Amino acid sequence: MRYNDKLHAHNGDGLKPNTSNTATATKSVFAIVGIAFVVELVIMAVLPAIGLPSDPIAAALLDAALLAILLAAPVYWLVLRPLRREYEKRREAEQLGADMTQLAITDSLTRIMNRRGITVSLLDAMAQAERYNTPLSIAMGDVDRFKRVNDTHGHEAGDKVLAQIASTLSEALRMPDKVGRYGGEEFLVIFPHTTLTQARKISERMRGEVQESEIDIGTAQVKATISLGVTQFQKGEDLEQLLSRADAALYKAKSDGRNLVVAQKPTHATAQ
Repeated sequence: MRYNDKLHAHNGDGLKPNTSNTATATKSVFAIVGIAFVVELVIMAVLPAIGLPSDPIAAALLDAALLAILLAAPVYWLVLRPLRREYEKRREAEQLGADMTQLAITDSLTRIMNRRGITVSLLDAMAQAERYNTPLSIAMGDVDRFKRVNDTHGHEAGDKVLAQIASTLSEALRMPDKVGRYGGEEFLVIFPHTTLTQARKISERMRGEVQESEIDIGTAQVKATISLGVTQFQKGEDLEQLLSRADAALYKAKSDGRNLVVAQKPTHATAQ
């Protein structure tokens, strides 16, 4: 079972039927029927005393109007009000579940996806590219000489640098692209429906915007750079093979002097 299959299996449990709500609804229906019967008896007893209209249709309409008016409050309190409260509770529960899911895939420092979130997104993108035979590229980025920032300015300054770079990367992406913090000072970017050439151009723009930005760490303004390794998904390969090729391209960008974008073409097609 693949990683995303395990995830969906883990999260696939549905809500169990609420038998207490069903019993309450049944009791409410019987209560309304009983109240309607009693109200109708009262109406039939009172109307002759006050004088029924001579027209049978008018008498029926008057009876129905009185019955509706007298039943409005019981119906609201016994049926509509509990249903509204149940709806609001479900809305709150669904919102809480969505919030918890979002927290589970969000990096608390940078506010972008964490390793789990970006990995699941990449697996989904790979499945789409495989199924529809569309291009997919990724970039693995790493902040250059990040240890020097921590050693010189402290870990709090390092956190601010990471958060600012994450923001810069996010703003440089197109609408369908995704970025996540893959670990430490490393970022993973997904470019759906994008060839290697296109992804390299976008990555170069990201690299340039990081280089040009000044990061306020409280005591000073610092600058940082990022190296990126770009590659394109090839049909039939798995997650490890794709990431390994992106890592190799990133390693070359580092060894060639940092603050660079290196693109590595896929080799021969991998057997499924």
